[in-house]
Amino acid sequence: MNKTLLLILCDFLLLNLLALSRWDRTEPPTAPAVAARSASAQDDVVAALRLSLEEEKANREKLARDLATTRDESRSRAAVLDQARTRTTELSERLQKTEQEAARLAQQSQVETERSRAALEAAKAETESLRQAKEKLRTEADALRSQLTVAEVQAKSAEEKMKLTTATLRQAEEEKKKLIEQNQSLSQGVTQLAEKSGQMTQEIREYRPVAPNALYAGYLDRRATVRLMAERPSAQGQRVRRTESRAILLTDGTRTAALVPLSQTPFDLGDAEGSWDSLTGTLTLPPPSNFPQPLPNLESLSGSDPRLLLAPVPLALVEKHPELAYRIASDPFRFPKALLISPSGKGYGECSFKLDPSFPGYLEMDSRFLNRLQGEYAPEAGDIVLSLNGEFLGVMINDHFCALVPSLTPGPGLPLDSKGASRSAGETLATLKKRASALDSPLR
Repeated sequence: MNKTLLLILCDFLLLNLLALSRWDRTEPPTAPAVAARSASAQDDVVAALRLSLEEEKANREKLARDLATTRDESRSRAAVLDQARTRTTELSERLQKTEQEAARLAQQSQVETERSRAALEAAKAETESLRQAKEKLRTEADALRSQLTVAEVQAKSAEEKMKLTTATLRQAEEEKKKLIEQNQSLSQGVTQLAEKSGQMTQEIREYRPVAPNALYAGYLDRRATVRLMAERPSAQGQRVRRTESRAILLTDGTRTAALVPLSQTPFDLGDAEGSWDSLTGTLTLPPPSNFPQPLPNLESLSGSDPRLLLAPVPLALVEKHPELAYRIASDPFRFPKALLISPSGKGYGECSFKLDPSFPGYLEMDSRFLNRLQGEYAPEAGDIVLSLNGEFLGVMINDHFCALVPSLTPGPGLPLDSKGASRSAGETLATLKKRASALDSPLR
């Protein structure tokens, strides 16, 4: 309902009430005419009120239609408009029931209208907010769509780059394989060249003579010490023999042993078939290994003179210093001369030698008396014979012949046992004596 019209109706009703009301004491009706006029006036007022109510009803219906239209425009305002329409309907019913509550209903209608307006404004604001949110979402969607497009382009570019990288990697792998094959081929070539170079260097060293002074100095630094003790019964009681000899270390590439001539041990070929109460021995390597090691046994040489013995050396003792051992000469006849060194280290000198087919495994040394008169070194039994390239040849068994040592193949052994008698040593000495007896007289 229009606020102005409502105020006018209220004023009109109030004036009519004031005009028709009597404030003095009520008097009894005097005439029917007055009553008829009063009834006519009341009917006019009621008709006016009905007309106002009809107009109010028409206005309410129009307002309801407006509210319905507004509700169609925005779903968010529907609830608020329904509430306003409900309030308006309730107000209409109250106006129909009682006229006394018209003013209050008008005020309530005004309040509800204000609330509806506020709700409408809020709905408009919410609609605007939703519109802005929708615009924002649309903007974000456009931005995301643009980003998606850019991402697709980047993905395609990355895929192309990946394909290119894959092709490059494959090409690089192929080139790498080729380079590896070339490197392997070069490595094999370098290895072969190094082996050939090492072989050539070794051959050069083998064919190049070393200064006798250097060989002699090396011999003094590479000597080991072998100590042996033998106890055997005799008519006078226990007889103890102790020997200490300077031995040379030999290697054939597979094993290492110290060479000890039989003459430098407590044994003799005349002790064949004998027995001993105790046989012990120790081996002391050259510095820096100065700690004596017990010897479990001595061995004979199967391919050399029976008067030469071997003291086995464990591999662990020489693996840190393999340069201490002399290699057995691979070509004993490479040089026409050899270097002879006294086992005690008191003298050394070069000496010519020759081969005698009658004595295989031996070298005949030049020991003419004239050489001794000229001050040259005279060979003696027990001398160490080295090739001029530093390899080991053999040992002088007398003044004229050198027994070659072609290998370290062991023969019958002489066990060293400190706990009791052993006849194995006597049996081995008997075998060696038999072999020595079979030698020609110049070799004895």
